[in-house]
Amino acid sequence: MTVVAVVYDSATGRTRALAEAVARGAGSVTAAGVSVTTHLFSAAEAMRAHDLLATADAIVFGSPTYMGSASAGFKAFMDATSAVWALQGWRDKLAAGFTHSAALSGDKLGTLTQLAVFAAQHGMVWIGLGLPPTYASAIDEDGETNRLGSHLGAMAQSRPGGGVLPRGDLETAEHLGRRVAKAAVRWQRGLSRSTLAPPGPERHETARSWSYPPADRPPPPPGVARHNLREIAARPDRFEHCLTICATVDDVQLEVTAASEPLYFAHINLSDEWAVALPTGDDLVDRFPLRTFLTDPSSGEDVARYNHRVGDLVLHPEGILHWPGRLRPPFDPFDFPPGMRRSGLSLVYCANKPTPPTWSPLPIPPGREGDAKVYVADGSKAPPMALASIRSAPGVLARIGRTSLSLVELPQAIAPAHGGWVIVLEAESGGPHAACDLLRLSEGASLDGAGIVRALVLASDAVAPDPVPPSWTATPAPPFVPYEDAGAGELPVEVNGEKGAALRVDAASPSTVTASIGAAATEVPRYWLARMLYRIGLHGLRLGYVETYGGFFVDDRDDAFQIGVRLAEARAAVGIPRGEAMALVERLYRAVAPPGYRERPR
Repeated sequence: MTVVAVVYDSATGRTRALAEAVARGAGSVTAAGVSVTTHLFSAAEAMRAHDLLATADAIVFGSPTYMGSASAGFKAFMDATSAVWALQGWRDKLAAGFTHSAALSGDKLGTLTQLAVFAAQHGMVWIGLGLPPTYASAIDEDGETNRLGSHLGAMAQSRPGGGVLPRGDLETAEHLGRRVAKAAVRWQRGLSRSTLAPPGPERHETARSWSYPPADRPPPPPGVARHNLREIAARPDRFEHCLTICATVDDVQLEVTAASEPLYFAHINLSDEWAVALPTGDDLVDRFPLRTFLTDPSSGEDVARYNHRVGDLVLHPEGILHWPGRLRPPFDPFDFPPGMRRSGLSLVYCANKPTPPTWSPLPIPPGREGDAKVYVADGSKAPPMALASIRSAPGVLARIGRTSLSLVELPQAIAPAHGGWVIVLEAESGGPHAACDLLRLSEGASLDGAGIVRALVLASDAVAPDPVPPSWTATPAPPFVPYEDAGAGELPVEVNGEKGAALRVDAASPSTVTASIGAAATEVPRYWLARMLYRIGLHGLRLGYVETYGGFFVDDRDDAFQIGVRLAEARAAVGIPRGEAMALVERLYRAVAPPGYRERPR
């Protein structure tokens, strides 16, 4: 089925009549095995119809021309699509436009140009009228199609004061509707034959725009195991904010992460942590600017920040809170229309047990100093910072414990002394490797570098890599079912600690809760707190120190499991026996999640 939507604004009814004519024309198109469905929305209705517009193959925009541009009502609709624009939710849909004025000219071209630019901002493909103009020799001028000689879209004109639309102008609008519908049918058939998204396993809803390696490429050589990080992160059964341990060696691990929302907590890891945003093959995602804040955990004050992008390796220093994508108040969650979420992809290199840093990071490269900004004037309080591009010179980029992460370029062969892990960053088209391949090299194995343009190599100075983890074959099972599958808990929740302290969580508003321990109290967004609690459960209560908006934190770095609140430099916490902690995390999660909350995209 092909769907054509018509969105219009009309004050006197004449632009509405044109919209109805466009819809009639689109609905009259028939093709073998294809039906065309039309939806007609006023601009005000369209602001509440994002779900239906998201399903349309083509959207035709119409507005009267006022003061040389679109009407205020239509401009309000345009402004209301900013959330769709941010995600390019209408990207590659077809678009067209029509307008009306009382004057023969009326500067209607300005309105059509505005509509075409609006469509281009959304990444849509514009369709012109495709109808020859009427010339002055026409006998029945009002009955002729395209009598105003427009090519960008359909123009109509009638006398002021409720004049009737000429028959030719209505027929021109019908022609535009038919043209758009026929193009949408061809476009839809072409996309169904596209090789950009080859047939294969079902993908996660937020990763369907990524590029994937062909399914029929040859297997890796003996002694080498292979998976692709995009495929691991694109499994349809994963939850929002996937973080999967995909490789381990010595006391360090590689984690692949994918999310369509900003991270909802600040984190202190067990060691220095190095993170790189990887390319997905989706141009929109891969060009999105990134920002990470570094924060003093004792005061909550920001001490530095990174501006970075896909392909930048950044250091999250041990002992410092790092928070990628932190929001500003009031911390409202994003309202994504169905099907419009898109995930980014990152790789994290860190230790799985407390490991003090012993390696001095490389200096910030020339020209990027402004992307690693220190906020504190006292240099002795500045955190260590490092930022390196995966297009920088080959060599060791980072070290944790006895392991190193190195960049290689056009290698003849990759053969770490004890084996290791290889992450392909860029590969030649048609070769045996693909971007984001993850390969395990056994001790003594050698990987032919033919076809690899750039890659990261993780290896230990002393030991062989661990076996391929279970996450290569299946998504790790959650410790408890998500909110949408088991329903809500109840507030308030009281938690009695091991040493007499008590945490109480009360409802403050539909979107926030108040968490208090004695006199220390803070207001916390329910949505982001629920996100953090589920992530803590997914990782078996082994995330280190995590803190969400409002200063609500969980600390599992020691044998004790602590939950508490931090207000500036004041900190209050309750200790929970580890054997009771998972049940408590689930209880809090179900109680604080707001109505309609989901772990899976809707």
